[in-house]
Amino acid sequence: MTRNLIKTLITAMPRYAEEEGDFYGVKRGSLIETLCKQHDIDVGIAENTVLLCECLLDSLSVLKADLLLEGEWCFVSFPAQLMATSVLTTMCDSQSRFFAANFWNTQGISSDKKNQQRDVLRIVENVRLENHAGNDAQPIRYCYVAWSIIKLDGKVLFYQREDTQKRHDKSAGDYGLIGGRANQNDVPIGGKVSLIRELQSPNSGLIKNALTFTLKRELREEAGLVFDLHYTFKPWRTLKPYRQVQGAAPNHALTEYYLEIFYIDLTLEGYLFLHQKIKSDDRLAWFSIEDMVRGETIDGKIPYIKALVNDFSDDSSALATELMALPDSFASRYLFQPPKYGLTLPIDHQMPLLAGVLGKEKPLEINLTERQLAILLGLASHLRGFEFATVEENINFHPFGWIEVKRNFALQTELISLAGLFKGTDLIIENHCDNLFRLSISPYVVYFYERLFSFAVKQADLNGIQTKIPVNIHRESFETALGKVKDNTDEFKLTLEFVHKLQSLVVRQFRTDNEDAVKIEDTYKKGLHKEPRFLALGLRSLIRREAGIFKFILGFTNA
Repeated sequence: MTRNLIKTLITAMPRYAEEEGDFYGVKRGSLIETLCKQHDIDVGIAENTVLLCECLLDSLSVLKADLLLEGEWCFVSFPAQLMATSVLTTMCDSQSRFFAANFWNTQGISSDKKNQQRDVLRIVENVRLENHAGNDAQPIRYCYVAWSIIKLDGKVLFYQREDTQKRHDKSAGDYGLIGGRANQNDVPIGGKVSLIRELQSPNSGLIKNALTFTLKRELREEAGLVFDLHYTFKPWRTLKPYRQVQGAAPNHALTEYYLEIFYIDLTLEGYLFLHQKIKSDDRLAWFSIEDMVRGETIDGKIPYIKALVNDFSDDSSALATELMALPDSFASRYLFQPPKYGLTLPIDHQMPLLAGVLGKEKPLEINLTERQLAILLGLASHLRGFEFATVEENINFHPFGWIEVKRNFALQTELISLAGLFKGTDLIIENHCDNLFRLSISPYVVYFYERLFSFAVKQADLNGIQTKIPVNIHRESFETALGKVKDNTDEFKLTLEFVHKLQSLVVRQFRTDNEDAVKIEDTYKKGLHKEPRFLALGLRSLIRREAGIFKFILGFTNA
């Protein structure tokens, strides 16, 4: 019956000439009357049919709007008439479809098929939005999203978005904050029907309250992080509803997003796990706060946080300030962080461990076995960031001086015993779950005995006239219980005059009240001694006051 009514309506519709531009209109009432006469139906049925088709054609913009307000159908152009006829003909023809019968299937289809669906929806929804008065068209899709902020050293962790098609859209970006949209499995209460309806409804309190479950699921899926074991969280910011034609193919439509952002506080296990995870999963990527708020492309990766920027009224500097104010998601605070302090490790267990205020270090009253010193040297070397040429089996090195010992009960027992030996001293060894250990002291107060180091300059450079000449400071390789530490040589450019003054400390003795020697020491302390590369070598100092005499402690090799 309905199809026959539409067929009759098509024959009664107005016409527009294909050439010359002639056209005529037909009154709505006339169309209703025609349906009543030809099908002997009640006027209400005819009126509903005409009004329904009119609403459809008006949404396609094929009817002249001004005449439609006066109750008259009149096509905008001949192509508009063709469009209207195509749509209505398809509606009344049981054999006709705009799309293949399986076009909208989503299970087991290729990416190309999904992208075809996406393209159709994208075109239709973008046009609907653009042509809506005030650009405030009604959303037809609703998304409830939990995002996370994992921040370390001024950078925030992102994850590659699922819709690879977006990587070709520079405005969309291809990396988002770790997290995602809620689904019915995240809600602990409710039946299937009610949950799906809630997820597809605006401003659902039920779904918003379930976003913490979404957060836990997404962090597990995208970063492998387990709640409580690896992290805890707290709400950071609830964004105002955000609308955009968007969605992973093929779920693409004008969408209203409800986003909750959570700050992540990592445990030690979580930090170390994530550190390893990022190394093995290139879908995870760090962006500096400056780059992320500007949407800068880094190594071909584009961050996407448009909803968050929009929440700050597109004020990226205000957003950056808020993010900068957040503490790091993990802070490795050493248990002993003394100022103006030094701890010097020997390389022979017969030699003392020196510790205390700089210049006043004293031997620690602890007798170490050769094995215990070898373990301590390994902990200290890793803490200082020294590179290892070899590493013992079942040991993993982690940031901030942590080592992880697996399936090596003997070494674990030794580390636990060593930690107990140093209890109550300046050498604090942290033990976490009997498999994570570290020397918990600020790294740059840990030094190594001077016998490991040498200072060299070429005689030709000393005899030359260059303003600055290269000098090499070398640290020898050495064995530890954790592995063999690589040797290291670094070159420094020093003034020729200063190098000659250093040499003078070697060839003759200067009392500590000698003005020339004091000036040499002062120049060294203000220059080379503060050089980060020099500090990284682990040498306490090149110049020392000993028994009232200035001493250049490494000797002076000039080949």
